[in-house]
Amino acid sequence: MAIDTDLAARVAMQYEPATYRRRIAGHDVIIHCHHYNARLQRTIEGARGIDGKAILVGAAETVFADQLAQAMRAGDDEARRWAVAEQLYRHLGFGRIDLSQIAAGVVTADSSHFVEGWLAGLGDAAGSVCSFTEGYLQGAVHAVTGAAVRVREVECMARGAARCRFEVDHGPREPIAADRKDPAIAAPREPGAGWLRSPNVDEQAIIDAVVGMPMVGDDAGLIPAFSVYLANMPADFYNRICIGFVEAMRGLGRDKAAIRLLVSDAEHCGMNTFRGIMHSPEWDGLIAPMVRDRADALHAIIAISNALGWGDWHVTAHTPRSLALESRYGYEAVGYREYRGLAATPQCAMLTGVAAGVMELVYGEGTVEDRYGTFAAHEDRCVSCGEPSCNFAVEQVE
Repeated sequence: MAIDTDLAARVAMQYEPATYRRRIAGHDVIIHCHHYNARLQRTIEGARGIDGKAILVGAAETVFADQLAQAMRAGDDEARRWAVAEQLYRHLGFGRIDLSQIAAGVVTADSSHFVEGWLAGLGDAAGSVCSFTEGYLQGAVHAVTGAAVRVREVECMARGAARCRFEVDHGPREPIAADRKDPAIAAPREPGAGWLRSPNVDEQAIIDAVVGMPMVGDDAGLIPAFSVYLANMPADFYNRICIGFVEAMRGLGRDKAAIRLLVSDAEHCGMNTFRGIMHSPEWDGLIAPMVRDRADALHAIIAISNALGWGDWHVTAHTPRSLALESRYGYEAVGYREYRGLAATPQCAMLTGVAAGVMELVYGEGTVEDRYGTFAAHEDRCVSCGEPSCNFAVEQVE
């Protein structure tokens, strides 16, 4: 495939070392794998009593209408704008969409991160699984034409179709919600003095190497790396769906259950994602020579997560049975402040779950399911509540 250098420049990733953030077309992006994305979708769409699908579609529509608008230029004609929409989707790792028939109300996709993720991580699907793509396409139509449309998937590869097929409905509907945020936190506080380091693990070398890897979609728009399928997801999307999910469940008196579900999804993510990484050629070539013991593996994993844009976190205390972490600029805490202001309770469900999952992976024994639940994590303090940093404690379950 010939490289369009102009489009490539528009979606090039910029890494900000001071905040450990990855930024593409005006949005912070978080690299997660298919295990997390598929589980998160199943949790939100599977909750009874709420319209979880609407939460996912609406968040994708809002976020990508804004991100695509930032990737477009005033001189772009309509064909060029559609090309930007195809390019961003593929570049971020979501798959490959064909917008050549969108004037006739039809869009197809012959590869999909969410289909691959669902089938590989969760097994057979009971229905279509491309809610995210429906929202992306609605946002794309708005960014290109200014119209608010509804997109519905009518055929899905997860259900055996040769390709996913979407229909565009131009009938009347409510306007697209703007991605309004208040810049509540300009920058993280200064680095902490009590962070622990391993003498064997060169964390900066790991970060530099991972940041330097071209984690962008291939010709099929997928990112097979570290033995998983990765995607560059805007932090705003994760924040909008998780905040929306908890608030919808709060209306049913089930917000605590919602938070537990989000933590559980992240706990599985921590084990599955980093298990894949630890068994990958990239780990063997770059990191394995630094690892002398399990503690070294833990420090290496934390360095990798910082390169992936998760949360700028660091070890403050550690034994084989316990772990304490500090995060200065986690995307969940900052995002909550931007969208909702000060929180009454900590908001970092993803980092909480991953903290437990990482300890289960490094110090647990047996299968992933055997290890699940053998460590428990909680967030003591959170930037979302006005604290200078988020702090997590992990303990082995007796």
